[in-house]
Amino acid sequence: MSRTSIRTELALWLALLAGFSPVLVQFARLEAWFAPPSTLVAPVLIAICLWRGIVPSEEPRRAGASLIAAGLLLELIGIALHIWTLAWLGFPVAVLGMALWLGRPSWKVAVLAFGLVPIPESFRAIGTPAPESALLAGACAVWRALGVVFSCTGPVARLGDRPLELVPDDVGWTLAPLLAQLGWFLAVSERASTPRALRSALSFAAATIAVAPLSIALALGLLAASSEATARVWLTHGLWFGCFAAALFWSQRRAP
Repeated sequence: MSRTSIRTELALWLALLAGFSPVLVQFARLEAWFAPPSTLVAPVLIAICLWRGIVPSEEPRRAGASLIAAGLLLELIGIALHIWTLAWLGFPVAVLGMALWLGRPSWKVAVLAFGLVPIPESFRAIGTPAPESALLAGACAVWRALGVVFSCTGPVARLGDRPLELVPDDVGWTLAPLLAQLGWFLAVSERASTPRALRSALSFAAATIAVAPLSIALALGLLAASSEATARVWLTHGLWFGCFAAALFWSQRRAP
């Protein structure tokens, strides 16, 4: 590609970032106090795809311009209505449109930008504390069967003077989008077809149903063996980072 073409593409991407600057500023403020794993992982996965050259460039598609316009419209509506999730959603839509319009990077890589949109807090808190209590009750029952007498009431587990309280994110609301990203990333790393990549993303997200309870059971084990702080670090950071590291290792081995 000529130097002029590269400069043109760079100018277009910079213009897109400038157009979404209000959204990006608000997003940075959110990240300062709450950073869901998927929003941290998304730019890293995109950078890895670009660095490795996993997916080749494609033919430009004019339909991408429509998605750029749709993304900008979502941004304006979201800002006007003070619905930041809607405004944030406009950014990955526009990124996908730009990738289609220019033909590079591949739209399959651009799809990972949807991980930048956090699940709304109001959605994550639906039904709380019932989901946390149900999963904790199951994990406590397993440990009691093994001879560790936890006292579990609602979302709080106690072992002696050591308590551990579950929060909504511990049941998988932030884990599911992260696993979906990793599933898509692994499929794209193997240059899988679009249907296969979609199945991979959905199956990884569905694995949250099994992974979240196992994670809580392990957290209780850490509470018994160490401290509440260790168990909380595992639930908040250890699980998602472990999944992320495992996906990177696997993608490196399986990459064509």
